[in-house]
Amino acid sequence: MSKTFYSIREVCTMLDEEPHVLRFWENKIDKLKVLRINTKRHYRQKDIDILKRIKSLLRDDLYTIEGAKKALQRNEMQELQETDQIQ
Repeated sequence: MSKTFYSIREVCTMLDEEPHVLRFWENKIDKLKVLRINTKRHYRQKDIDILKRIKSLLRDDLYTIEGAKKALQRNEMQELQETDQIQ
């Protein structure tokens, strides 16, 4: 059974990244909207999926932060177009 929210420590373990890296990505990439309650970050599965995509773009595909932002925007636009075609 999956949890509703994950701590930054749990997400860091899942992604094999340091907390400062996740905080940096959160500050630089607008699509990533992490819930904050009393200064603590709470990650939903949707946030983790976006972080996995960001990590893949930056680490595997060697994108810059700006390139990753554009790739995420393109992906979002494609998803919207596919949704419109289905309806």
